[in-house]
Amino acid sequence: MKKINLLTDWKYNSWLFVGVLLICFAVSAGVRYQQFETWEKAPNLYFVEERPLMTTLDAPYWLRLAREYNDVKFGGEALQRRKKRDKAEQSKNTESIPAEFLDHLPSSSETSEINYRDVPLLSFLIAHLSPYFNNNYYLTGTLLIPVLASLFLLPLGIYFFLIGVPVSGMLGGLIGTFASGYYMRSSIGRIDTDMLNLFFPVLTGLFIFLASQARSERSVMIYSAGSGLSLFFFHWWYAKAGFTLAFFAVFIFCLFIHQIRFRTILLGSLMFVLFAYPITFMEGTVNIQYFLKGYFDFGEAKESVVNENLTNPASFPNAMTTISEVDHVQFSEVFRRILSKPIFDWVGLLAFFVLGIFRWRVLLPLAPMLALGLLSFQSSNRFIMYLAPFIGIGLGWILSVGIEGMFYFLTRNHVEGKGKNKPTAKGAKKNVKISHNGSTDFNEGTGTLGQKILEADWFGWVRQATLYLGMGVFFWLISSQTAIPFVPAPSIHPRIFKTFLEVKKRVSDNSKLLTWWDYGHTLNDIGFGTFHDGGNQVQPKTYFIARGLISHDGEELYDITQFLATEGNGGIIKNNTSPEALLQAVRNPQKKPLHPIYLFFTVDMTGKYGAISKLGSWDIVKGGSKPRGYQNLACNKITNEEMNCRGAKIDLKVGKINNQVDLRRMVFFRDGEVLREHEFDHAQGYTLQLLVSGRQIVEVQLIDEAVFRSNYNQMFLLGRYRKDLFEETYNAFPFSRLYRVKF
Repeated sequence: MKKINLLTDWKYNSWLFVGVLLICFAVSAGVRYQQFETWEKAPNLYFVEERPLMTTLDAPYWLRLAREYNDVKFGGEALQRRKKRDKAEQSKNTESIPAEFLDHLPSSSETSEINYRDVPLLSFLIAHLSPYFNNNYYLTGTLLIPVLASLFLLPLGIYFFLIGVPVSGMLGGLIGTFASGYYMRSSIGRIDTDMLNLFFPVLTGLFIFLASQARSERSVMIYSAGSGLSLFFFHWWYAKAGFTLAFFAVFIFCLFIHQIRFRTILLGSLMFVLFAYPITFMEGTVNIQYFLKGYFDFGEAKESVVNENLTNPASFPNAMTTISEVDHVQFSEVFRRILSKPIFDWVGLLAFFVLGIFRWRVLLPLAPMLALGLLSFQSSNRFIMYLAPFIGIGLGWILSVGIEGMFYFLTRNHVEGKGKNKPTAKGAKKNVKISHNGSTDFNEGTGTLGQKILEADWFGWVRQATLYLGMGVFFWLISSQTAIPFVPAPSIHPRIFKTFLEVKKRVSDNSKLLTWWDYGHTLNDIGFGTFHDGGNQVQPKTYFIARGLISHDGEELYDITQFLATEGNGGIIKNNTSPEALLQAVRNPQKKPLHPIYLFFTVDMTGKYGAISKLGSWDIVKGGSKPRGYQNLACNKITNEEMNCRGAKIDLKVGKINNQVDLRRMVFFRDGEVLREHEFDHAQGYTLQLLVSGRQIVEVQLIDEAVFRSNYNQMFLLGRYRKDLFEETYNAFPFSRLYRVKF
C-alpha cells in the first residue's frame, strides 16, 4: 500500500478557509475600530471641534488635496486655481511669496479640469467617500484606515492557500498587521500611504505566482495584466516607480524558471508593461537611485542642489538624518518591533528560510517585499513592516507541520500497521488519494479502520478545524508580544491645535508662517502659507530657518526670514557661488515681502531643538555640526537653597552641580516672562531655567550658553525680543507664541 503523506497530500476545504480568513481580516479591522471607540470616550484628548486629530503630520496633506479635488462636484477647481496662482507668482518678478514655500501639489493638466491621476489615490478615495460622512474629511479618512490597513491579509492568505500552507498566510497576516512596525503606522488617525503599502506588493506577488502556474497562454495574459494593473494602482497610491521595475524583473524570472514558452513570456511582459503604465518604467531607474541615496548615504551627507559649474559652493546638511522614521535601529530592536521576545522572531525567520529553500520557486514572487524587509537590519526602521509577515509565515509553517504531523502519526498505525496483515482483494489497487475537501479516497478492496476514518468527510473537517483552531490559540498566546494594546496619540496636542485655529482668526488670509517644518501640512490645511513642510524639508531653506532659530542675533533671524520670503530656494542657488557670497546675500536681502509674515513658536520645538541645532549649526564650508539641546532635570522643591534632582544635587547659593559643574545663571520664568534672573560668580557655565506655575516649579531645564541666547529660547520661553524687528501678536504660552515680523 502506498504511504499517505498528510503533510503534502492534504487538500484544504475552500469554504472553511475563506471563513477563517475573513475572521482574521475582521480581527485586524475590529481592533483598529476599537482604537477609535477609545478615542470617542475621551474627546478632549483626541478631537477638536468634532474633528478627530491625526497621528501623523502628513495626514493633513492628503486631506487637503481630497477637499480641494472635491470642490464643485469633483471638478478640481480649487486645485486649478492654486495652479494658476502659483504659475503667476513664479512668472512675475515681484516681491510675492515664491511657490516653493507652499507644500507640493500634484501636477495639474493645462485643461480646465484636473485629471483624476493628478490627485493621489488616497485623496481620491477620501474625496469620493466624504459625502457619506457629511463631508468630514478627517472622519472619512480615519474610518477608512481599519479596512485598508487590513486588506493585505486577503491576498496573503490566498497566496499560501494555493501553495498548500494556508495557516502560514493567515498567521503571517495576523502577526504582520499587529507588529508594532506596521500597526503603529496604520492605526487610527494615521492617514498615510502605509495603509496599503503591504497590500499592493502581496497582490502583485499573487498575480505573478498565478501567471507562473497558468497552463494556458490566455491565463498567463490575464494574470500578467493583473500584475501590471496592481502596480499601476500601487504607483498611483505610493508613487514609487522602483517597485514596478523590481516586480517586473521577478515576473520575467518566474515565467522563465517555470518553463513558460518564450512567445508567452513576451506576450505576458507586454501585458504587464501596458497595464502597469509604460512611463512608470522610465521613472523607475531614477526612483531606485534616489532610494539608494536616501537610505544608504546618511551620515552628514550634502543635500543641496547647486550649479554644476561652481567650484566651491556652500554645502548643506541632510535633513533626513533628523527624521525618526528613517533612523537605523539595532538588530535586536528590529525583532522587538515585531514580536517582543526575539526567540519567536528568530524561529519564525529561520523557519521561513527553510521553507524558502524547499519552495523557493513558488515564493519567489514575494522576493521584492522580503528584500525591503531585510533592509530594516541595515537601513531605515520603516521597512520593519515588510519583514513582519514573513516571520509569521515561518511560525505558521512550523505550526502546520506540527499539527498535520500529529494527524499523520495518529492514523499511520491504522493505515500502514493494522491493515498490512489483512489480504486485499485480488486485483485491488493500492493507491491512496487525498481528495480536495480533505477526505481520503481509497479504491475498492481496502477496508481497514484507518482507511474508513480517513475516507470520512468529518475527519477532513476535524483535521482542518484543528489546524485553524491551533493557529488561533497560538496567536492568542503570543498576542501579548504584539502591539495590540497600543492606542495612538495625536501628533499635535489638542491644546496646540486649538491655538492654530485661534491664530487663523487673528491674522489675514494671505499671511505666511515661519515655523519648523513638522506642522507645515497642518497649517496649510487650515489656510496658512508656510516656508517648509513634510514634503520639502530637505531643501536648503530648512538649514537657514534652523540657523535663524538658534542664532543669538535677532537681526539674523529677521534677515533670513526676509530673504526666504522673497527669494526662496531659487535665491539660495543663484547666490551660492561661495559660502561667503551666499551669507552676504542672505544677510542683505533686497526685497520686501508683500504679505504679512509671522514667526510661530510651539512648545514641541523645545524637544526638537536638538534636531534644529544639528541642522542650524552646520558648517557650510567644512561640513559638520555641533548640536545642542535642552536637558530636563527631575527635581524636588528647593530646600535651604539646595535642589535635589535625580542624579544631581544643585547648590543654588554658590551655583554648583554636585560641587563640580558651574552654573552661570539661574532664571525663573512664568507664562513666557522672566520673573527673576540671578547671575553667579562664574564667567562660564550652564544656565538653570525653572518654569513656574503658580508657586510650583513644574520644569527644570539645564542648557548651555548657546541655547540660552538663541532666538528660540529668548523669544518663546523668556519673552525677550527686538521690538524694532518683531511684534508679539498672540501668546498662548506654554503651547504657542506668535510674532509679526515688521517689514
